[in-house]
Amino acid sequence: MIERLRSWIASRAPRERVLLVAVTAAGGVGAVLAAALAIHADLTALEARVVSREHELTALRRLAADLGPIPTPAPTGAPSLVTRLETAAEAVVGRPRITAMTPTATALPEGLREERVALRLAGASLAELVRLLHGLGSADPPIDVARLELRKHPDDSRHFDATIEVARVVPDARP
Repeated sequence: MIERLRSWIASRAPRERVLLVAVTAAGGVGAVLAAALAIHADLTALEARVVSREHELTALRRLAADLGPIPTPAPTGAPSLVTRLETAAEAVVGRPRITAMTPTATALPEGLREERVALRLAGASLAELVRLLHGLGSADPPIDVARLELRKHPDDSRHFDATIEVARVVPDARP
């Protein structure tokens, strides 16, 4: 086949051979240029994707920093949150000031559940509330306070009605 091509080129006039070489060279240059442009376009598209992903990662890191640390599930053998909160509150303010304890649970993704307990206190002093909050934070493991609401007692400005909502994440034992 190559021999046939050589004989065909040899049978052409010198002017035709020059034109064949010029057309072949132009085709080669065109193919190399097309390949270079395609590679450049691919690199530009990849660079744009990388920049986009970097922006998304920056936004995700900012959101993660705003959320704070990821809660770790409480050990399965730990006493219930209601029991722990009641024990701490009784030790600091006494049973008569505890007006209500309302437990709730919310399902979370990945087989976890968030337990919350709202503790309402009546007539507690600011010093008692601070001791209670310190006791919750220094417990082993600490009891996380999710919400705190204070209202001055209507009859005595030195005492408060308070709502303390605590929360923890536990593995969901329900099927």
